[in-house]
Amino acid sequence: MKDPNWKKCLICGDSRDVIKRIPDNSIDFILTDPPYNIGKHSTGNIPLPGRSAMNNDVAPWDWVDFHPEEWVDEFIRILKPTGNLFIFTTYNQIGKWYDCLDHRFDASNFMVWHKTNPAPKIFQAGFLNSCEMVFTCWNKKHTWNFISQKEMHNFIESPICMKPERLSDPKHPAQKPVSILKKMIQIASNPNDIIFDPFMGVGSTGVAALELGRKFIGVELEKNYYQAARIRIDNMNTLDNSSAGVLREPAIAYGIERTLFDIDEIFGEETPIPQTISSLPEDSLQPIIKWAGGKEKELKYIIPNAPKYNNYYEPFVGGGSVFAALRAGHYYINDLSTELISLYKNIAEHNEVFFHYADAVDKSWQNAHLFFLSNGCEIREQYLSFRENMMSKDDIKSYVSDFCQRKQTGIVAIIEQMLTYDSTTLLSEMKKNLYRKLTRMKDLEMQKHLLPEEDLNDNIETAIKSALYMTFRAEYNRRAKEGINDEYYCALFLFIRNYSYSGMFRYNDDGEFNVPYGGIAYNGKSMLKKLNFYRSKPLAQKFKDTTIYNLDFEEFLNKANPTEDDFVFLDPPYDSEFSTYAQNEFTRADQERLANYMIQKCKAKWMMIIKNTDFIYSLYNQPGISIKTFDKEYLVSFMNRNDKKVTHLMITNY
Repeated sequence: MKDPNWKKCLICGDSRDVIKRIPDNSIDFILTDPPYNIGKHSTGNIPLPGRSAMNNDVAPWDWVDFHPEEWVDEFIRILKPTGNLFIFTTYNQIGKWYDCLDHRFDASNFMVWHKTNPAPKIFQAGFLNSCEMVFTCWNKKHTWNFISQKEMHNFIESPICMKPERLSDPKHPAQKPVSILKKMIQIASNPNDIIFDPFMGVGSTGVAALELGRKFIGVELEKNYYQAARIRIDNMNTLDNSSAGVLREPAIAYGIERTLFDIDEIFGEETPIPQTISSLPEDSLQPIIKWAGGKEKELKYIIPNAPKYNNYYEPFVGGGSVFAALRAGHYYINDLSTELISLYKNIAEHNEVFFHYADAVDKSWQNAHLFFLSNGCEIREQYLSFRENMMSKDDIKSYVSDFCQRKQTGIVAIIEQMLTYDSTTLLSEMKKNLYRKLTRMKDLEMQKHLLPEEDLNDNIETAIKSALYMTFRAEYNRRAKEGINDEYYCALFLFIRNYSYSGMFRYNDDGEFNVPYGGIAYNGKSMLKKLNFYRSKPLAQKFKDTTIYNLDFEEFLNKANPTEDDFVFLDPPYDSEFSTYAQNEFTRADQERLANYMIQKCKAKWMMIIKNTDFIYSLYNQPGISIKTFDKEYLVSFMNRNDKKVTHLMITNY
């Protein structure tokens, strides 16, 4: 940045123009209140005899057409992978925001702002306008600063903005109280993060951001609102984060005199700009599948350091994080895992049979949730009796057995009829998981503290969904042993990859996949968003330009034959004791074979990301090879595969 000490940038202008000047992946949190598009059907001002008109908060801009789809590409482009996006909206727009954004993020949800003092209805007809919605979305690298479960409710209660906070000249009909904006900024960003509001109004988001030690960029088209925001923000002191508790004079707010060029004063020469790609493409494609060792977090290193190239090659494509992020004339991808490549091909060919099975698997997951909603209260009440020692372990075991017998029809119906499976497995897993979960809950509560009702419900739902997961896992293993690699098997593979603990893969001595269900955090997951992404036009276009292989890496490179004008990205299995790669062992001899090929035979420019070990370093510590390091932290360390924090290498031949 040209000015690392900047605090705020206020611009009077059209956000459509301003946002184009903001670099890719530069904003930490977009918090905004765009037009609601309600004017056409609102009653507006209501004349009453002997009284002044009652304002229904219909602003002039709410009479014009506002189309969310015209904004989302730029929002996604400028937002960091760790960023969050919160959009105030209303009933008629939230569906449009969902359609535009849900498939572009790892997760989406909504918040409700309950206004404790809504405007009254004179005629007592209909509902008060006491609730406002906030559409939220984020990726798995997002920032959350929750302290307790209470803060995690998607419900905020506050009065509407009143005097003395509410401005009277100019009066903004949709001015938000700073208190609720501060709450959102606190939970979804960190100090010194950049908060962006393209519909700034009178600057409430800016006030909240600066009070919390964040940086703020705000844009407002209406000059009178812009001037009010500027005066309001310039007259406040901001907290200097470099010295806690020390107040400093307000930083100079860039104003109407310089407009768009203020962005260039903030984001300057030091912003990484790749030579051939502008960071993530406009379509911002997500990885194809959750995959252990995926390189999503490393894109911030990979993209700026990629060379100029025509075509793209990836011998170990895995989940496809890098493949999805980069642009090329043509893509050549490969993996030794037949299951993984089968998934890629089913998506690329838009195999309707595969999608039919995958939809049925996802519908079964939804059915499990419905079963919990219908039966969770009964199970919880029985558990409470067990916790209070009104029932013994034998009693609760007997209850679970009786419950599964009474509910047998409903349990079997969880899995869609078109999916073949052994119903006895599901019934057995339901008994096993419910009993195990109820007894473990009691042990936990006796050792530590009583769980709130919400946590009890979460655990019961986890038991039900774990039973379904284990049933699908058993069917997946059966088909694997029998060598049945069809569309149903591929759908099961996708399901297991989405719901297995931490996305890990592990096989026992009998060759069976044996990673358990991911747990409570996975209860709310759904494959629907992923399936919609698989059906999307941007991904279809990507695969139209992609050739897919299922070969050993050396055979793939010899066959695809990248040239001097191409780029090869490599994410091979790591040099570790746990080096099984999708049931295919990758030995040190393979590592040596890979190093020899890339250094001696490969004509293309190439980059490798790999965990640092003495062995790996010695293989690539050669003339003409560049080695850079960076640290990576893992959320889990499984079977000594990864330490929590390890050094990684970026190895290139350029």
